[in-house]
Amino acid sequence: MHVRFGGAGDGLDPVSARTAVGEISVGFRGLLGLVESDLGLAAAALHPSEEVALYRECLAECDDLGRFYHASFEVDPVGVARVLLDWRQAWYLHGWDGAFSTPVAPRLMDMAAVEALAGERLPPCVGQRLRRVLERLAVQRTQIETLTLLDHPGDLPLMWRQLAERLHAKPVAQAVPSASPQSDLGKLQALLTRDEAAELQQDGSLIVLRSLSRDLTAQAVAELVRGEGEAARTVVVASRDGIVLDNAFERAGLPRAGFQHYSPFRAASQVLKLALALVWAPLDPHRLLQFLIHPVSPLKWAIRAQLAEAVAGQPGIGGPAWRKALANIESGHEDIAFWATPPRFPTDGAPVEVLRERALRCASWLGARVKHLEGDEALAVHRAAAAQARAFAAAIERLAQAGCERISKIEADRLVDEATRSLPDDSAFAEAGHVPAASDPNGVTAAVDQVIWWDLAAPRLDLTPTFSPVEQRDLANAGVELPGPKAQVDAATRAWQRPVLNCRQRLLLVVHDEDEARHPLWARIAEQLPGCQQVHLDEALLHGEGVGDSGKSAIDALPLALPQLPRKPLPGMRRWWHLDQALPSREAESYSSLSKAYYHPHEWVLNYHASLRGSRIAGVADGPLLFGSLAHRLFERFFGENARWQSLPEEAIRSWLEDTLGKLIEKEGAVLLEVGRGVDRQRVVTTLERSLFQLLEHLRQANVETVQPEQPVEQPFGKGKLHGHVDLLLHAKDGSRAVLDAKWGSEPFRRREIEQGKHLQLAIYGYLLSEDGWPSPGYYIVTAGNVLAPAADFFPSARVANSAQRVASAETIWRKSLATREWRLEQFRQGLVEVNAGAEPDADSEPPPDALETRVEPDRFDDFFWLTGLDASQ
Repeated sequence: MHVRFGGAGDGLDPVSARTAVGEISVGFRGLLGLVESDLGLAAAALHPSEEVALYRECLAECDDLGRFYHASFEVDPVGVARVLLDWRQAWYLHGWDGAFSTPVAPRLMDMAAVEALAGERLPPCVGQRLRRVLERLAVQRTQIETLTLLDHPGDLPLMWRQLAERLHAKPVAQAVPSASPQSDLGKLQALLTRDEAAELQQDGSLIVLRSLSRDLTAQAVAELVRGEGEAARTVVVASRDGIVLDNAFERAGLPRAGFQHYSPFRAASQVLKLALALVWAPLDPHRLLQFLIHPVSPLKWAIRAQLAEAVAGQPGIGGPAWRKALANIESGHEDIAFWATPPRFPTDGAPVEVLRERALRCASWLGARVKHLEGDEALAVHRAAAAQARAFAAAIERLAQAGCERISKIEADRLVDEATRSLPDDSAFAEAGHVPAASDPNGVTAAVDQVIWWDLAAPRLDLTPTFSPVEQRDLANAGVELPGPKAQVDAATRAWQRPVLNCRQRLLLVVHDEDEARHPLWARIAEQLPGCQQVHLDEALLHGEGVGDSGKSAIDALPLALPQLPRKPLPGMRRWWHLDQALPSREAESYSSLSKAYYHPHEWVLNYHASLRGSRIAGVADGPLLFGSLAHRLFERFFGENARWQSLPEEAIRSWLEDTLGKLIEKEGAVLLEVGRGVDRQRVVTTLERSLFQLLEHLRQANVETVQPEQPVEQPFGKGKLHGHVDLLLHAKDGSRAVLDAKWGSEPFRRREIEQGKHLQLAIYGYLLSEDGWPSPGYYIVTAGNVLAPAADFFPSARVANSAQRVASAETIWRKSLATREWRLEQFRQGLVEVNAGAEPDADSEPPPDALETRVEPDRFDDFFWLTGLDASQ
């Protein structure tokens, strides 16, 4: 068997495929598996999360106050286990045998003590497996006849280097300049090999394509590859995010090259994380909503949709919306209780058995779902996700066997991260006839005509020393040859020089201007090769032709077609929509629908006839919208539970508030219980407490005897009905009535609304209650504790709107509302819909004299407070 071996061999291989028997190209993983198979050495399979759990157990047994990792281990044991496990694996890979024969630095002594346990309990790591292979090779042979080493021998870790030597590897000749010395590309190669700088002549052999957008450059590369066809010997290099390039190839009608994309955001792998996130207290309503709307879930969508709408409107569990949703759900309550409303535990510790049970249920459900899926990619992802859940459960079980009864949230999250490492993207696959590609520049081992290096970004090298000079010396004395910063930089340099030196005719480098750091190759070109030909793709597309740094047409340097598209201006703003059919009136209306019909007819049409609305479960309610909802619920509960509120002493009210507000926020405003929301929560609680007392004072001054909160009302309206809910319906001792609509803030806007006679909502509520006479209308501003009213006839301390003219009564506004409705309905019958925004009004926009003024001209400052719900007076 003839083997070609290189560090980049486990990824994409840009070398043209050959039909030959007994030849293979492999990387680290492939060669180790091949040799172990030949020697009859079975490799123990263990999920990384289980390995971390085992090593954590070893660290815990060795832990005492004197260990160097003691303080960090108490806070984040899994994170510490991961870091120290990486140290261990790196040491073995670079020559450690698991012990120190002479006294060493304290940290190394601690690691050796832990290794006395880990060496027996953990399966062999790569370095240990290589040592075992080397020992077996002393007495046994493999099928490998020749081993061609594609990498520089000095770039291999010590154990790999020893294996290559034992197999008598023959290194290939290192890359040398392949282009004509007179070309720009040849001058770049001379700079890299002999440090000879020169001025470039822009002959098209070296081009830098620049842009801000990765999608844009990927599409340009795809068009270039398609334009050149199969005749050109081209290799495409993409060190990161190659999936973006593959998607562009597909859009251009080219075969996908097979760039792999490992993503932690595969839907199936997120089920375990979301299921475990719901066991911690306080409840995180954002995670609960994500669990309910996630495309992969053990709960049926018919159930999740109703619960998600309840959580989005009232963030929490147990509020009216949640109870109503449960009442509408006919079956599956046991599953809801297990998945969505499990017992919750403080973040400092949850029983390991609870976490294990949820993980096993996830694994069981994912495994069962595989039977109903089609497509190899989806099956692979779900099987991997089920394996991850089982691995997490196994890791938890190992902790339980070690005597651990409870683990903290941070430890559980770390274990979940270890178990649910990135899954391959199911859309990443290679298709027949694709352009040769490499995900590692070191993989370009043969000379080619053209290299397109997409996304030339700075390499990710961490050159910060992990160990002190004393520790490095002790490790070296123990046979551990850790590469220093210079060795790492030299290896990286040889890797990125390889595709440049192996390029014969044209090198196209794609650079994205948004990258904070520059690749060393791009830095040397910019600083030592003046006159490099650059194409600014964004400018080229915007202006139809690109202008490079020299003033020449930059697009001409690339065979990239830029067809001139006809200019299509955006459609102008229209004041009216003309429909070819009449729009019928609705059977039931409310304040919200009438307001849209009067002031924004296009929204009325889109919402109620076209049924185009924003999703109710797009996000969890928060801010003024949520705070106002909490205020409504607080008032409703107070007056519903305290019929004799007039005689309640202040201490009793405060006691009721203390008992009620916490439960209310937990069930309907749980976002305020999240970490970092303490100030918001206290501000809301303080505002609600103060506002309730201020409201009660207003009611006492008005001699209110009875309060009916959230009163449903309905009246005939046209050929249908008009309905709504009155926030507070008040009955005074003298028989008079008033209606109060509670608003969280926006006092300036509401004052202006009353002054201008636009308090349509109060007028509608007045009509709905007009059978027994029109009540006095008013707004109650929660944040300010003020009552705004057209007149002080009911509330003595109401803030009466200041106006030069007499404020229109609710009856007057209602009569104008009816005239406005008839005017709009006539337009709808003719198929005319006014877009009361943007375009200037015309003669048809003018309402009849007896109708409401429908022109919308919001004052920007006051409108800000109206939209946000803030109070300008604060």
